[in-house]
Amino acid sequence: MASTDEQVQFPLTNKQAACDIDGVHTEVLVTGFADKIFIVVTQFGRIGSLIRTTVDIAPHLATNPSSVPTTSQFLFGESSGPQSDLYMLYASSIAQAVAAMNPHEKRPILLGIALKPLDEMAEQRKVFNKVIDKVMACPVW
Repeated sequence: MASTDEQVQFPLTNKQAACDIDGVHTEVLVTGFADKIFIVVTQFGRIGSLIRTTVDIAPHLATNPSSVPTTSQFLFGESSGPQSDLYMLYASSIAQAVAAMNPHEKRPILLGIALKPLDEMAEQRKVFNKVIDKVMACPVW
């Protein structure tokens, strides 16, 4: 056991942020594990769906790491319908953005997400851009 004088560093890197997106409190938590990156984006204080996303080729070998092909799979949650399609877009876009920021990153992304449904495409796009920006402001890669 370490003495009280020793500094023990927690083995995980965590970054978090909270913001108001169009009047809705939104929380982002990003944790870097040795074998994966876990990201939570929620407007409900809990996870509604969990999606695992990997890049299909090494980003540093891609001609454009920001559009590297990805594969996503729902691990739990709503896996059909308009909200699930949007969640898949979030998952692949986050993986591509991570690849663009660090082309040597190989860890898969686990995205836990729960966002309020929006009917208007313009509102969805606005929220999407703000969420992606907030996640990218919390790099652990």
